[in-house]
Amino acid sequence: MIYIDELIILNFIIDYILLYSLSELLKINTRRYKLFLSSLIGELSLITLLLKINNYLSFALNIIVSLIMISIAFGYNDIKTLIKNTIYFYIINFFIGGTLFYFKNENLIKYKYVLLLIPFFMKIYKYFAYNLKNIFSLKHKVTIYLNNGKVLYLNGYMDTANTLIEPYQNKKVIIINKKVNENFFYVPYKTIDNTSLIKCFNPKRVYIDGLGERNDICIGIINQKFIGYNCLLNYKLMEE
Repeated sequence: MIYIDELIILNFIIDYILLYSLSELLKINTRRYKLFLSSLIGELSLITLLLKINNYLSFALNIIVSLIMISIAFGYNDIKTLIKNTIYFYIINFFIGGTLFYFKNENLIKYKYVLLLIPFFMKIYKYFAYNLKNIFSLKHKVTIYLNNGKVLYLNGYMDTANTLIEPYQNKKVIIINKKVNENFFYVPYKTIDNTSLIKCFNPKRVYIDGLGERNDICIGIINQKFIGYNCLLNYKLMEE
């Protein structure tokens, strides 16, 4: 017999682990409190178990709750990225759910305790797959510490076309589409059609997952929407 309070706690733990696993595997930069809030929203899925509704409506409600959870946990950039992340969320969900079902049926260990081991297995996977993933993946978590004390948690994409170097301090320019309050200067850059200027500033410091803390970077600001990321990394960062 499973009591309602036990079900609520267990559902919350599973949702949090699923979201945390997704952020690790897809290298999505987010805050822990967002994962916590998203897991709380996941409790709404229990309504489908408590109310007598048909399977189609139950499925639709679960999908809607999942979309809301992903939006809260990782933010909303575009519908394509939201759907992709939700699909990955369900893939991990099926994997973990199958693992729990196996342990429960085989009576090897109480399946609820297996939850405690899942983050450990995820860390092992991340350790062994780290270098391989960096070779094939161009995505990196980016944390930018501003001079006013604020911090930006971004999802970066390593763009082979971005090799812009600002001429004053010989720093590599990474590009974001966020509004910030900083002291700006302008850096010239060339496109296929013409030459223009990009507004830049020097951050307090920058940390890039897989590349470490960098002090050879300045930040360029553009008013353009990216798809699936919000920071365009400089490919010359890979040369060192």
